[in-house]
Amino acid sequence: MAGLNRRFVGATLAAAALASTLGCSIIGADNSEACDNIKTKIQEFTSASLKNVDDPAALGESYHVLADDIRTEGSKGDGDLEDATKDLGTAYDKLGDTVTGLANNPNPTIPDSGEVTAAGVKFKNACE
Repeated sequence: MAGLNRRFVGATLAAAALASTLGCSIIGADNSEACDNIKTKIQEFTSASLKNVDDPAALGESYHVLADDIRTEGSKGDGDLEDATKDLGTAYDKLGDTVTGLANNPNPTIPDSGEVTAAGVKFKNACE
């Protein structure tokens, strides 16, 4: 049962990651390439993360890699985008730490993805 719970938690978190940024409409000329790249990385992460739903440590690490990728791409944009991607990266890092902790929890619960959602809204606004 714990494996099923971990799978559900992992799939839920992956879906939250994608949903927080899908509304990104690319208008700003300075940010368009970075926003497109970040959106693509999050979509790829969402698909790839499903293979790690039974391995919280690997899934947690993949959140950290995503966070680093987001911050790297965000640094190519203007100040608003860079600020938004720092927040989004930090939120994914925290989520990665939480997910990694699920490896030792026999009864995992769905972590709060509110910080990722809020940072995703900030990111979306920076891309508009």
